[in-house]
Amino acid sequence: MIKDPSFIYLATILPPILIGFAIWRSDRFPEPGKFLVASFLLGVSIYLPLDLLIMITEDHLAPLLGLDMNAYNNYEVGDPTPVGEHAFQMFFRAAFLEEGLKFAILIFFCVRLSDLNEPMDAIVYGAAIGLGYAAMENIPYLNTGDPETAWTMNVVRQRYYPLIMHLGFGVIMGWLLSLNLFEEQSTFKRRLMIILALAVPVIFHGSYNYLGAFDVFPILTLIMVIGIIYYYRREQLKRITEEMDKAKIANIDVIYSYLITFSFVSIVVLSTIYANNK
Repeated sequence: MIKDPSFIYLATILPPILIGFAIWRSDRFPEPGKFLVASFLLGVSIYLPLDLLIMITEDHLAPLLGLDMNAYNNYEVGDPTPVGEHAFQMFFRAAFLEEGLKFAILIFFCVRLSDLNEPMDAIVYGAAIGLGYAAMENIPYLNTGDPETAWTMNVVRQRYYPLIMHLGFGVIMGWLLSLNLFEEQSTFKRRLMIILALAVPVIFHGSYNYLGAFDVFPILTLIMVIGIIYYYRREQLKRITEEMDKAKIANIDVIYSYLITFSFVSIVVLSTIYANNK
């Protein structure tokens, strides 16, 4: 029964949907279901532009930096890890591109919804986008997985750890964005929060991938997600109405977010390449 392909399929696809539903129901003032579903599906659709960006990144940008991504993609366990290529893959190709697309959906779709009108909402929408992407990322495991090894610890980690991490990245992004929209008053602090809303998930994502801390990061991330949602849920219980004044995000602040995060990622990758070539 537990090795049945149908059961494995459901065990792969249902968790992000059920977690998203649980977070939605934890909101005292639930968002319209249609917008949450739309955010989830937009998270799924990230794969469409991401594939194009990956081709440009690996075929054109990496060679400009003297990196051989073909050799990196084909190196075997036990061989020396191509350090420069590894940093480029984990911090830029994975973390910056994926989180950058999630950030764009959150800013240009979710924030413009009139129903996003309190701090908890940004967290819920960020979680929906992250879970949508995680659901799509898990699809390849259905096509290549072996039912006989579907419940070994290694395969379970591959299936569920990224799900927890993408949920965490989305919640962090939504939390920091909510500080920009509802909490901070000064222009400097609001600009700092929107920069951190992209930079922190990218740094967290890249560090998780690069360090390979598969057991520690998901546990800490899950604790953090529960803590953030619990805190904002408790704050909701203190209010009678949902509506709060929402600040507008200037396009220049979004540009700053991408430029500063890109600069940080570039410094990490280039310094790794330089150190490896010395």
